[in-house]
Amino acid sequence: MKQNDAVFAAVCSVLSSDSFDGAVVLSKEQREMVVAMVTEGIISGSVVFSLDASQKYDTPEKKKGYVTGMVGNHLRKDKRLNGGEKYEIKKPGSRAGSGDATLKALKALQTTVDADSESWHQIEAAIYERTTELSKKKEVTINVEALPEEFRHLVK
Repeated sequence: MKQNDAVFAAVCSVLSSDSFDGAVVLSKEQREMVVAMVTEGIISGSVVFSLDASQKYDTPEKKKGYVTGMVGNHLRKDKRLNGGEKYEIKKPGSRAGSGDATLKALKALQTTVDADSESWHQIEAAIYERTTELSKKKEVTINVEALPEEFRHLVK
């Protein structure tokens, strides 16, 4: 069973229904039950979990942590559970550069200086500049010959 179907099935089981008017809101106890059900499915192998993920989340506790986040994602994004709404990112670009060492170092440095100082504002400007640089589109090479004829005119 796919993960999104496992979350949906667990929510349906916990709420004793398979159709919902509006977005599903679970109590803390209900959410814990859904997480436990999906985690058990992953551990038993009835829910799809890649080999890479199995190696990264190699204990039941780590799997439960993964599933906790996954359930939250599906409650927000799955149209069967969110009232049929298209999911919209609240802060687009907010994760740009989250893996960038320079950006992390700048943010750490910023926490060590007074927020009213000139240094803080200089660091803020550098963070903005670096984030903008990282969020720009990357150069890509497209093999025009591999494209179907009707799409070749789109290559610049």
